[in-house]
Amino acid sequence: MAQQAAEKTEHDGWYKYGVTFLFAEMGIAICVCGYSLFMAFTGSGGFPGH
Repeated sequence: MAQQAAEKTEHDGWYKYGVTFLFAEMGIAICVCGYSLFMAFTGSGGFPGH
């Protein structure tokens, strides 16, 4: 098991772009969650239809 972790894995050329995209998507999700919590706790979120 330890030897498998020591081996260097080979990735395709698109791998770094996929990882970058996933990190960007995680950042956007964190920002949306933060904004949603801010709106909810400040009382400016409102309720749909009101």
